[in-house]
Amino acid sequence: MEPQSAEHRVARARTAALIAAAGLATYFAYVVATRRIFLFDLGRVAPLFSGLIVANLVLAATAARWASYRRAIYVFEAAQVVACTVILHRLGGLVMGILFVTYAFPIILSEILHSDRSVFFIANVAAVSFAAMLWVEHSMLAALGIDGRQQVAFVAMAFAILNFLALYADRYGYQLRNLATELQRKVAERTEELTAVNRALAEKARALEEKQEELRSFVYTVTHDLKAPLSAILLTADLVLQRHGGALTAEGRDDLERIVRLAGGTEDMIRDLLEMFRITSRPEPRVAVDLGALVAEAVETLRPQIAAKGAQVVVGPLPRVRGEQWKLAHAISNLLGNALKYVPAGHGRIEVTSGVDNGFATLSVRDNGIGIPPAYQRNIFDVFGRVPDAEQVVDGAAAAGSGVGLAIVKRVVEAHRGSVDVESAPGRGSCFTLHLPAEERA
Repeated sequence: MEPQSAEHRVARARTAALIAAAGLATYFAYVVATRRIFLFDLGRVAPLFSGLIVANLVLAATAARWASYRRAIYVFEAAQVVACTVILHRLGGLVMGILFVTYAFPIILSEILHSDRSVFFIANVAAVSFAAMLWVEHSMLAALGIDGRQQVAFVAMAFAILNFLALYADRYGYQLRNLATELQRKVAERTEELTAVNRALAEKARALEEKQEELRSFVYTVTHDLKAPLSAILLTADLVLQRHGGALTAEGRDDLERIVRLAGGTEDMIRDLLEMFRITSRPEPRVAVDLGALVAEAVETLRPQIAAKGAQVVVGPLPRVRGEQWKLAHAISNLLGNALKYVPAGHGRIEVTSGVDNGFATLSVRDNGIGIPPAYQRNIFDVFGRVPDAEQVVDGAAAAGSGVGLAIVKRVVEAHRGSVDVESAPGRGSCFTLHLPAEERA
């Protein structure tokens, strides 16, 4: 016998013994409840009920020792039949014909214990036991006017009823086993299909990750390689201006200065693009992050610019979140630097506050700067997405920038399963809000 079959048989035997104990307890409770109606003598059956209930509980606890033996199973089933017969006899025998239904109990237990047709064996053991009980009660039944032919009829009826019940139990059990087998087959098929799909998804995910890594490496390499010749162009143009600027015509000098200006702006864009790839692609573990400490560090780094603009920075209590500390520090530094760039000199004000929104911790950076026209508020989080220079004049000059800082903020926050949004209007300042998953507390 295979180990799995043995384990299954032990589990069945344990279940059957527990059901037998529960059934006998229910049977005894019924006898106790109706003792005054049917005049049952509890003294004759109480010890038998108690002993059988305890015996079944012991058998359930020790099923591993006896359930692997087929003969032991048959002895267990036959003992239940004999016990039901003795109890029926002591409660009145054939006179209490209503209790004949208790023979159904061993038949059901047999179907639980076996997957073959041995249930018919138990049904006939029950019928023989019933016949034996009538033989013992022959004289008493004759005194009550039940003659031999009637007693034989009762026995025949018992054989017919119990075998019909066994047939029904066998067919019902057969259908249940078939359904269970079919269900197991379908579960196995679905499990295999899901395993194959998960394997395919994992392979596609790995392939996608490889392609993304290739793309990151390609962009990084291209931007890095472009920086060197662009720096050379800028340096050469500066040298030409220094050496031959006086000999150039006004138009030629303007063209050369435009080259220097455009090359310088492009160099800034490449530098910022490299910085974005360096920040967003760097692997980093997620830890508990104190946003207050990150803001304090960013403010300290920006202290010279803050002093130069005469701006005021107010920071309220800030929460802790779980995330990648180095990347969040860059996102916060970019937001504060962006706000500082657009506030007016002498009376600029930047406020950093927090809150909770649908389970997310929020960090808001509000300024009293020039604001952002509605037409550009969607695009400012794209790479190189900027408001035109003519519409972002601060203190009489266009604010410089490559349009990469807010793109870094957006990518960092979305990598944390969060979001960033902006509220702004021209002349009324801006408020950038980060929504980050709050730190999980034990």
